[in-house]
Amino acid sequence: MILFEILFWVSVLLVLHVYVGYPLSADLVSRLRRAARDSCPGLPELPSVTVIIPAHDEERWIARKIENTLALDYPTDRLQILVASDGCTDKTVEIAGRYAARGVEVNHHAERSGKTATLNRAVPEARAEIILITDCDALLPPEALQLLIRHFQDPNVGCVTGQKVCLPTESSASEGEGLYWRYEAWIKRSESRINSCLGGNGQILAARRCLVTPIPETSDDFYIPMRILISTGKRVVFEPRAKAAIPAAATLAQELERKIRTHRSSLRNLYYLREGLKPWKSAIWWQFWSHHALRLFVPYALLMALLFSAFLWEAAALYRVTAIGQCVFYVAAAAGCVLTRWGLRPRIFYIPFYFVLANLGVLLAWVRWARAKQPYVWQRTERMLPAVEPLNHSRS
Repeated sequence: MILFEILFWVSVLLVLHVYVGYPLSADLVSRLRRAARDSCPGLPELPSVTVIIPAHDEERWIARKIENTLALDYPTDRLQILVASDGCTDKTVEIAGRYAARGVEVNHHAERSGKTATLNRAVPEARAEIILITDCDALLPPEALQLLIRHFQDPNVGCVTGQKVCLPTESSASEGEGLYWRYEAWIKRSESRINSCLGGNGQILAARRCLVTPIPETSDDFYIPMRILISTGKRVVFEPRAKAAIPAAATLAQELERKIRTHRSSLRNLYYLREGLKPWKSAIWWQFWSHHALRLFVPYALLMALLFSAFLWEAAALYRVTAIGQCVFYVAAAAGCVLTRWGLRPRIFYIPFYFVLANLGVLLAWVRWARAKQPYVWQRTERMLPAVEPLNHSRS
């Protein structure tokens, strides 16, 4: 019985620490350092920048993306725009080639090899001091690049990431993605003010080119900033005013698939970045465990908490209350699933549903990782085109 109680409370505390305790404590500590970290003078001279746009069969998005990139408020003589084609079989390369007269370059590789291999080919082609990696379906406001670049005046900054925001669409995944991204932005902002945020957003990620090393088969937007942070000690800064707007996944099924791929990459990253988890070697081990590593064990903790509260039903009223509370939560999640199918998303049901969906993605990622079922190659998430063009217009 005592063993069941220990396992129950370890499970509950793990979930609470990951989703509540660590974010709140990071926010509290960050407020003490806010003034020092928020002050950032502009650069005396703007550095050269290479914008890398990885693309696989993006004919629906590529023209919008190039026009959006050309509209960035940055001197054209210090800007290189490089479209990195990964085995495109549609009109992506042809459309991008039409912008050659406006300085857009195309690096085309006929065989599909995945985003990481594409970036490993494209980064050596960058001629600038700073590279900006941005996805085809992400639209940036004109000021985004300068907001990122200003942080590189500090020689201790190696990477800067912006905030991704969810464009409102009719997709059933729209509200859930938006809530999750705002939650992650809150944590990243706190970590950045303390010292360095852990990870970045692939829709808007800038780094010193000299610090970007070859990427193994994993998620670039987490590996690049974390490798810089762990290997060089240089900070990764979160700039919330530099926003990348993207629509939500077209369906919840595709959002679940995206989460499975993301968390499977997280499991790979635990190996590739394992030195960052060692307390005797790493200054960020506590943040790494709390924000990322332990989150991969939350589904197991949720199952154990439910199971052991049932086993302890007769032990104390507290366990009966927690068992009933968990059942009510999962019933609300089931109701949220049904209501979402009907096009209804009341938050009292939708939030439990999305929380369960997110952790189901983690659980299925473990299954695929254990079976080595999924090759790590470019898997684009289909997203719903917004009805209104956001953020900016192209230059004439």
